[in-house]
Amino acid sequence: MPDVRTLLSELRTWHSRLPDQQAAPVQGLAATCEALLYGELGYADETLFLYGYSVGEDEHCFLYDTPWDEVHRALGGGHPPEWYDGLEMPRSFQVRYAVAEPRRHEILDPLLREMMQRPLRYVGTRPAVPHLLTAGAEALLRDIQEWDERLRFLRRGYTLLAADEPRAEGWTQAVARFGGLVGSGSATYAHYRYAAAGTNYVFAVKCQPPLARMTPSSHAPMNSRKERRAHLALARRQEQGFRLLSPGEELQVRFNPVDPGEHALGPILRSVGPEPLELSSSVVAFQLEPVRLPRSR
Repeated sequence: MPDVRTLLSELRTWHSRLPDQQAAPVQGLAATCEALLYGELGYADETLFLYGYSVGEDEHCFLYDTPWDEVHRALGGGHPPEWYDGLEMPRSFQVRYAVAEPRRHEILDPLLREMMQRPLRYVGTRPAVPHLLTAGAEALLRDIQEWDERLRFLRRGYTLLAADEPRAEGWTQAVARFGGLVGSGSATYAHYRYAAAGTNYVFAVKCQPPLARMTPSSHAPMNSRKERRAHLALARRQEQGFRLLSPGEELQVRFNPVDPGEHALGPILRSVGPEPLELSSSVVAFQLEPVRLPRSR
């Protein structure tokens, strides 16, 4: 089987091949630990909840398959009702696992024990990361390779707006300081910070948007080939623009005074004059500090 990162990014291919497992009361030598219900994944008519718990240096990961096509259930007014309606994720809870075989476990949380009523899929193990709900920017940037597939579940993401975005007109102007690049390959992130109302905000943006790895044939088939090439070229210019920045360089930022995490970035402030920072569409900036969890469902 591929690693957990690959399995989760290619669920349509691998989900049905993952081994079944039933959570059940554990017999024999057991230990209790904290688990984390990350959030929701899915494809086609499958809606899946991802959770995991760490034993030593490994995090054991599982998928719970809801009994419904949740998109159509929502269109039907949420009927019939389910135990997870209104459930906020991420959510920590307790599990008891078998010391001799840590993937065998039972769920102790009274509400989430409902997940024991259906077969689970065992995804495998990945490197454990401490303090998932509270880690600050320094720890997160240091271990960005391990955080890459976790960020969308555990830190609030904002659509990063370009400098000429009309919605940002009239927002509060400030100066952001570029911190540099961390990570490698597709998990390379650019990070920067700015102050708003006396609070320091730190963000990380994936340097290479997923769009940049596509070809004109695989991206937006409803658009013309010329339009697709333009989209891909912009995504690649974004990556190049972040790579050409040096730590400590300043950028203009405009932030929403009502929600200072929402902001437009650019231009780059240089002694010869402002230089544009080109951003692809639908770029997500993850807020690392202050720590703010996304809330799903």
